[in-house]
Amino acid sequence: MAVTVDEVKAHLRIQHDEEDGFILSLIAQAQAVAEDFCRVEFAEDAPQPVRLAILLFVGFYYENRDVPDHQTYATMREAFENLLYPYRDPDKMF
Repeated sequence: MAVTVDEVKAHLRIQHDEEDGFILSLIAQAQAVAEDFCRVEFAEDAPQPVRLAILLFVGFYYENRDVPDHQTYATMREAFENLLYPYRDPDKMF
């Protein structure tokens, strides 16, 4: 995976281990969305903008799991796509 549980916990300032499984599932979901958007598979050595996009996605869903804010989601999604856009494979788009 492009991002680890420890990276997410540092990004979100989480100091406990109780939700590591949940965080791991959010990382997998975020990476799948990023790979689908770009039509590229990302490994551990993913570029920093890709890693940041995944951290933003995970952070949004971690913080807003009960009451999603649509405006905040739209802002996060725009940043997510802008960070990933240079890594899209246009030959696989359609």
